[in-house]
Amino acid sequence: MNTGPTTARTTVTVPGNGRFQATAEALEMIAVFGGTLHCYQGPGGCRVQGLYFSRTRPKKYIACTLESPAETPGTVTISVSHELAHRLDGAVLDFGNYNRMQRFVWTALPAVKGPQCTCLRSTGKAAGKRSPCLDDIGVGITNL
Repeated sequence: MNTGPTTARTTVTVPGNGRFQATAEALEMIAVFGGTLHCYQGPGGCRVQGLYFSRTRPKKYIACTLESPAETPGTVTISVSHELAHRLDGAVLDFGNYNRMQRFVWTALPAVKGPQCTCLRSTGKAAGKRSPCLDDIGVGITNL
């Protein structure tokens, strides 16, 4: 994992919904993947809501503001869905090896109550024993 006290973080503001932190590793990978990351929630996963990432934005999104864009590699833009925005205050966005896969994850989501999904890809109450794990399905970064 790439979290810890030595990992540089940038504050990202979600207008009207608070702030979250993005690690240097996450910002670097956003730049590598074309400079745009859209974060949203949708159905699926071992919990009620899956946490997803896209290289493209839908028609309706909330554009975020990076506190110190000069420190980011290249041009980086982050947006979030309206459904996810209110859950991100105090969250931490990272990119690294999680559960033997390299991917974006929310390592902390303080606004989400209850136990966090072990693979960090779903939120909410458990969706049942037959619900597919997003890791097993191999869902990664997508294009909307």
